[in-house]
Amino acid sequence: MANKVEYDATAHHVHSVTVFQVDRAEVNRRIQVQLKAGQNDVVVSHLPSYLDEDSIRVDGIGSATVFDVVYSSPPPTVDSAENETLKALEKKRSALEAEKDSLTQQVTVLSDYAKTLNAKDTDASKLMTFLDLFSEKKLKLNEALVAVDDKIAAVEAEIRDEQLSSHEDVESQKRGVKITIVVLSEADGEAELSLTYTVSGASWTPLYDLRASVTDGKEGSHVLLHYRASISQSTGEPWEGVHLTLSTASPQLGSDIPTLSPLTLSEVARYPVGSFARARKSVRSADLAESAPMMALASAPGGGGSPPQMMRMRSAAVTESAVSSTFAIEGLSTIPTDTDDASQTHKVSIAELTFTSVDLEWITVPKEVSSVFLQCKVKNTSEYPLLPGDASVYLGNSFVAKSSIPHVSPHESFSTSLGVDGAVRVTYHPQSKHLKQATGSLFASAKTSTTSFSQRISVKNTRRATVKKLVVRDQVPVSQDGRIKVAVIEPKDIPGSVGASEGVRARWALKNEENPAEGETGDGMLEWVCTVPAGGNVDLNFSWDVTVPVGLQWRSS
Repeated sequence: MANKVEYDATAHHVHSVTVFQVDRAEVNRRIQVQLKAGQNDVVVSHLPSYLDEDSIRVDGIGSATVFDVVYSSPPPTVDSAENETLKALEKKRSALEAEKDSLTQQVTVLSDYAKTLNAKDTDASKLMTFLDLFSEKKLKLNEALVAVDDKIAAVEAEIRDEQLSSHEDVESQKRGVKITIVVLSEADGEAELSLTYTVSGASWTPLYDLRASVTDGKEGSHVLLHYRASISQSTGEPWEGVHLTLSTASPQLGSDIPTLSPLTLSEVARYPVGSFARARKSVRSADLAESAPMMALASAPGGGGSPPQMMRMRSAAVTESAVSSTFAIEGLSTIPTDTDDASQTHKVSIAELTFTSVDLEWITVPKEVSSVFLQCKVKNTSEYPLLPGDASVYLGNSFVAKSSIPHVSPHESFSTSLGVDGAVRVTYHPQSKHLKQATGSLFASAKTSTTSFSQRISVKNTRRATVKKLVVRDQVPVSQDGRIKVAVIEPKDIPGSVGASEGVRARWALKNEENPAEGETGDGMLEWVCTVPAGGNVDLNFSWDVTVPVGLQWRSS
């Protein structure tokens, strides 16, 4: 006869957990058992009902052999709405409340009738008779009301107890899986089993605190990035004091390489316009009784159709494989499971990274907002890949904005806005417009009309240091009609230096500034790249002509 060993998962802690980004976690339990020579059935009960049967893996340490692993699925769930006991209690409470309403109405009627009695119209004997009847009846009604209230309170207490019991049943249903591990042992002794399984209901997302320190000197600007993970889990079992690992792998997506089906071309059948019109008319006028069987046939199966020093944060050891990255969180972590009544997320620290390869640039779009934004370009010089996630951005100790960080591999760069720099000011002067005299040949149809536009932008740097790279963005209209011609008059050379201004170049906006070979955007976006000395000013002049045939009405949108 086999030796049976009971192991209640609710009474033992999980050893380690690997959380994936999308609705998966791999859980490992270390089970210490006392085996006897021969067959031993180790029954592990109260495992999460979200457990994936195909993911179960058992290893062991000791002089024994794992002979078989038997999975027992959770029992059918019971809907609390189908609780007959609870239904009966609620029905009983409704009946008692109806009885109470009836008694209350009787008291009201009796009191209202007493108010109608008039001493002038009622003799003393009748009055005394009514008062005796009133007192006796009122007393009985009050006693009945007290008794009904007591019964209602008792029923409500039973309802609460039943609801609590049902809630406990629902919670227990979340841990309804049982696994039996059949172990053949050569002799009596201790052994350790390692049970690993995958559960759904757990995930993690990256979070960042980005703190930038900007100096006016040539060196010293740096970015401190606090790399964290926000973990949520509703697997049904708590993770207390576990070795926690975060992974970017996607086990639920599978590894099958998709295939392409053949793509064919064929001639489209043409029908005479007249016959098509007749066919359409005949379909519309068809008898519904005749079309109903056809619709039924089509739907049938088979049918067609610079701050003080901060405390050091613990860091995770990062490991990269060919297809994913893992972060082993330092120390032990505790993450309780969510319940039906409460849910929460838990944040753990992955790493605290300091980047000194920081390039600053100032960007302004004065046509839209008369402010200059400070942006930093940061190179990821760490061994950690940065995953897409939300970021809270701080400049010094001041919160600036909510932002996001894209996927950034080691040695790649990313940019983030540090908010408005009030020390660099921009003025977008009113635009001027005038219509030139119509020109052309003697033929009116060849005459054209030209409208000239000019725009001036002024920038002042009140910082104590030079702004090495200021990007000013504006736009020239792009014609969508061959009769409307647009010509940029100033700046003359695009791309190139702007007139006699030193440190100012004009260019058309690029698709990718990191790779200019990808070309320009082609949407009329113009940029000036300026160097503005400390306390200095820069004036940018921009003009263009719009030429159209005389009489053509046009608009800008």
